[in-house]
Amino acid sequence: MRDDALQRLRQVAPGVSFLIAHNAQEALSLAPEADAAYNFCTPDLIQAAPRLRWIQVGSAGVDRYPFQEMRERGITFTNAKEIYGIQLADHNMAFILAFSRQLPFLFRAQEKGVWENRRNFPPGELAGQTLLVVGLGGTGLETARRAAGFGLRITATRRRTDLPKPDFVEAVHPPERLHDLLPEADWVAVCTPLTKDTRDSFHDAEFDLMKRTAYIVCVTRGGIINTEALLRAIDAGKIAGAGLDVTDPEPLPAGHPLWTRKNVILTPHASGHSPHSGERMFDLFCENVRRFAAGEPLLNGVDLELQY
Repeated sequence: MRDDALQRLRQVAPGVSFLIAHNAQEALSLAPEADAAYNFCTPDLIQAAPRLRWIQVGSAGVDRYPFQEMRERGITFTNAKEIYGIQLADHNMAFILAFSRQLPFLFRAQEKGVWENRRNFPPGELAGQTLLVVGLGGTGLETARRAAGFGLRITATRRRTDLPKPDFVEAVHPPERLHDLLPEADWVAVCTPLTKDTRDSFHDAEFDLMKRTAYIVCVTRGGIINTEALLRAIDAGKIAGAGLDVTDPEPLPAGHPLWTRKNVILTPHASGHSPHSGERMFDLFCENVRRFAAGEPLLNGVDLELQY
C-alpha cells in the first residue's frame, strides 16, 4: 500500500492500527491480531483470525468466497458492487452498438481491404427497440441509463421490486417474469451476479423464447449463461448473436467453438477495467473503515444467504 493511501486511512480512522500484508502468507501471520481484513478472504484466514468481524473485498462478484465460514462466524462481508457498474455498462453498450451498426462484419471487411456495399450489411437503429435488463443492480441500472439515451424502451427484472422505479425504465418485474419478458426483447443484457439461483439462468428454454433477431450480452459472470445452450441457439439461428466479456469456462480455451462464430463478440473479462475504478474502490474502503471504527453500518453489505 502506498504511503499516501495509508496516511488517508489513518486520517479517517485515527484510532485504528493498520497491518500491511503483501501476500497470503503474511496475511495469515497477522490474522490473529485482525478485527477486519481487506482483500484477504479465505477459509484459512478466517480460521486464523478469531477476532475477525468484517471483510471487505475489491470485487463485485463474490461467488468464489467462503460464505459458510463467514456465516458460522457472523462476519460482516462487503464488496465492490456499484463500483464497476459504470464501465461494465459502457461495455454492454459497446456490444449493443457494435451489433446494431454491423461493426463485426465491417471489421472483417476492413481486414480484407474491402469497401463493402451497404446492401450487404443493413445496419439497425436502436430508437424504439426494447432492451430487457436482467438484474437492475449497479451494472443493470447504469446500462439502462445509457440505453435510454439511445431511445431504447427499457424493461427490467429485479428481486427488490419494492425499490423505486427509475424514470428511464418503463417497468420493473420480479425475476419469475423473465419468460414473459423475453419474447418482446430485441436486446437482453444479463447483469445479475452468479449465485446458486442464477447459474444457468439462460438455457435452452430461455433461448427458445427469444426473438430470432435478438442479441444477448453479458459482462458479469459466465456461468449465468449455459455455454452449450448458447452455442445451440446460435447455430440453430434461434438468436441473432451474443456479446460476451465472460464465459464458462474462463478463460475460454483455444479451439472452443465460440471463437469461430461470426455473430459472437468475445472480450477477455476486460469490462471491469477503467482508469477510475481503483479510486472509487479506495473511496468506498476509506468510508467503510471510518464507519467500522465508529460502529456505523457499512456500505455494500453482501447477504450471506443470498450470496450477493
